[in-house]
Amino acid sequence: MSPLMYVTGLVLALAALATVLATPVVLIHYRIPHQHGPECWWCHPHLLPRRRDTR
Repeated sequence: MSPLMYVTGLVLALAALATVLATPVVLIHYRIPHQHGPECWWCHPHLLPRRRDTR
């Protein structure tokens, strides 16, 4: 097996694994009503640094 085939297969396998692991989280999130507010960590992440208002 060539290195290119190995890397391609590895990338495809990792993408498939990420998709399988992310699917339940996405489905649960979309079952929540759209007016769920700022406590939703998916739509309103609190770990990102806030930008300073320079105006």
